[in-house]
Amino acid sequence: MLVALTGASGFVGSHVAEALHRGEHRVRAMVRPQSRRDPIAPFVAEWCVGDQSDPQAQAALVAGVDAVIHNAYDWEALRLSPEHNFAANVLGSLRLLEASRLAGVRQFLFVSSVSVYHDILQDRPLDERHPTWPGSIYGAAKAAVESHLIAYHHAYGMNTSAWRPAAIYGIPPDPQHAQWGDLIRAASRGGTIDTPHGGKITHVRDVADALTLALGDARVAGQLYNLVDCYMYWQTAAEFAKELSGSPATIVDRKGGGPKNQFDTRKAIEFFDRHGNRTALRRGHGEVREYVRELLSVL
Repeated sequence: MLVALTGASGFVGSHVAEALHRGEHRVRAMVRPQSRRDPIAPFVAEWCVGDQSDPQAQAALVAGVDAVIHNAYDWEALRLSPEHNFAANVLGSLRLLEASRLAGVRQFLFVSSVSVYHDILQDRPLDERHPTWPGSIYGAAKAAVESHLIAYHHAYGMNTSAWRPAAIYGIPPDPQHAQWGDLIRAASRGGTIDTPHGGKITHVRDVADALTLALGDARVAGQLYNLVDCYMYWQTAAEFAKELSGSPATIVDRKGGGPKNQFDTRKAIEFFDRHGNRTALRRGHGEVREYVRELLSVL
């Protein structure tokens, strides 16, 4: 397939481009003029230079492709104001969806987020049928696009789907910006780590593999998938860094009672199993340890 990919030069996009190339798909990558291209150049067949919310750039991106993977997010617009965020990330995404429909693109995959959830009902599973009531402007933008994906599937028969990862970890093109990077560096150098933070996590390979495996799969049409592996307190990454580096770091124990709510990921796991991937979303803390080991080797 010829696949259009937005946000191709970023963390998730770079892994998606590699996974698509490994799956023998051709990648048409959308990048901004100032974006660094060399990390993904081996995986890209065609370049489309422009802004992901510009109609002319969108038309050029989707012309003649078999599928669109919309991964880009304009974080600067989010920082400016809700209005800027709406224009760039909601309206821009909907224009890309419509441009894809008008161009006859068969499939549209959207990288969403578990941030579409906030208020959790205790009388039902936290699965893809749970209502989405976001607690952030970011989550609201993702949820708004998701609702249109479902509508486009029912109204126009498009194979649309949304994929919702939790906090994503893995080696980015610039390791200095890696998930938990500051904690891992500080712990490896013997510093003091005192953080109460924690959350649900997802390995970037599982996101990239999901999007690649979904290509051409009619069963994902009109579907939403929660891509969540497990819960982790951030201090765990620091503990792995201390162990692997042999440093004398001091790590204050801030672990609490664990998460209040657990995601039901059976739908996503069934999808992966159907495609022969029996490790996705089942990596656990052991994979985080291997990630910390790899990150220490490149920092």
